Amino acid sequence: MEETKLNLSGCSTVGEARELISSEFPEIALDLAKCMLAVDMTFRQDDELLDAPREVAVIPPVSGG
Repeated sequence: MEETKLNLSGCSTVGEARELISSEFPEIALDLAKCMLAVDMTFRQDDELLDAPREVAVIPPVSGG
């Protein structure tokens, strides 16, 4: 799995981080709307504050059986 580093210093919320990821990687922008974001290994909602994260992970929808 490839790790990509983005400068999130201009993002104050998780939603703003999602928008930055969408603008940097437009090829995944539509799919990103269906994904959860985890900040430092904790799922977060778009309206939550983004306080100096060390890691933001994009988690695609999954299903189990």
